[in-house]
Amino acid sequence: MLLQYNATDLKLLQKDYYGPDSGAEWSRFWSVHRVDLHNGLRELAIQAQDKILGPPVDVKLGQEIAVVDCETGTIRLKDGRWEQHDLVVIADGAHSRLIEDFTGNPSTVHRTGRSIYRWLVSMDEVNTDPVLQKLYADPQGTCKSGFVAWGDKENRILWVSYKCRGGQVLNNAVVHDTQTGEGEEDLWQSPVSREQVFKVLQSFHPSVQKMVYMTSEDGIKTHHLYKRLPLQSFVRGKALVVGDAAHVMMPTHAAGAGVAIETAATLETLFDFSGIREKNTWTMERRLEVFDKLRVPRCNLAMLSSNAGPDWLQVPGVENEIRKYYSGPLPPAGAMPYSSAFRDVLFKHDEYQAAKECMDKTAKILSGRDGKETEDK
Repeated sequence: MLLQYNATDLKLLQKDYYGPDSGAEWSRFWSVHRVDLHNGLRELAIQAQDKILGPPVDVKLGQEIAVVDCETGTIRLKDGRWEQHDLVVIADGAHSRLIEDFTGNPSTVHRTGRSIYRWLVSMDEVNTDPVLQKLYADPQGTCKSGFVAWGDKENRILWVSYKCRGGQVLNNAVVHDTQTGEGEEDLWQSPVSREQVFKVLQSFHPSVQKMVYMTSEDGIKTHHLYKRLPLQSFVRGKALVVGDAAHVMMPTHAAGAGVAIETAATLETLFDFSGIREKNTWTMERRLEVFDKLRVPRCNLAMLSSNAGPDWLQVPGVENEIRKYYSGPLPPAGAMPYSSAFRDVLFKHDEYQAAKECMDKTAKILSGRDGKETEDK
C-alpha cells in the first residue's frame, strides 16, 4: 500500500493498495535493502547450479577494465592484459567510463540540480513516536503500508520511506534541490550532517523530522541525480550496455530496478541454450538484434518518464520523445504516480512472455527467408 501525506500537516493525499488481494494481474511490490539484494544475487550467481543453468559464475574482483573494443568483444584490463570474449556486458553504472567506448563519443551524463539524502533507522525506534506509528499503519487496519511518503511541493521536496529486512529497518530517501557544498566530489555516498538535512526539512512536521535524529551522525549520505540523452541502441558489435550505464533515470517512479529485472529476463530468454542451441540461425548477432528490439522501447520509456518528473504526462514534448522509441500504451492524462493505470504500464509488463513471442516471430521470419531451418551439424 502507498500512503502519501502533506509534509507540514500530515494530511493524507493519496492512498493506493497494491497487495495480492487488490485484483491486480501483476506481482506484489517488494521492499529490499540494496546491500541485501546485492548479497543475495551474488550468492545465487556463485552457488552450484544444475546442468540446465550451467556452472557457477566466477566473480573476479579488483580487475578494472580500462578499454572495451565493442566490435571484437576485446577488453583491456588496467594492468595491461587483454581478454577476448564472445559477449561483453557493460554495466558500470551512471558514472560509466566505458560508455564512451560503446558510443564513440563523450558521455552526455550531466547533473540535474537534484540530490538524495539516504539513511536507515530502526522501526523499533520509529514506533516509539505515537504519530509516526500511526503513519505506518493503514487507518482501517486492513493491510501493512509499503511506501510512506511526504511531499512539500512548494520547496520541491519528496521524502519516501519503506520498510525492509522483514520490517525491522526503515529506509529513508529525500529528493531535494542540491545544496551548496553538498557532495561536490560526486561520490555515490558522500557524508552529510544531520543539521544540513534538518535545514532542508524545516517545513516538515515535527514527528517526521525526528527520524533525522534517529540515525548516527555519520549515517546520512547524499548523492547527486543525473540524466543522460537516450541511446538509440544498446548493442554494438559483441557488446551491449545495461542498467544506469544505458539509461540513467531519476527515482520518480522507482522504475530503475524494474527495468533492470526486465533486462535480466531478456538475457535469460535469449541465451537459454537448452531451448535454442540446436538452431544455427540464432547467431550472437541475431540474439543481440532481438535484445535491442525488446529493451530500447521499455528502458527509454522508463527513463524519459522518470526524468520528466511526477507530472511527466503534462510536460510538453515528453510524450513525443517517448514515442520515438515506444509505441505501447501510456497512462491516461492526469494519472498519479503508482496509481493502477500508471503501474500497469511500468510494472505489469511480462518480459519473459514478450521475449519468447519476439523470438518465435523472428524464428518464423528466418525460417521463411531461408526456406527451412537448418539444424546444427
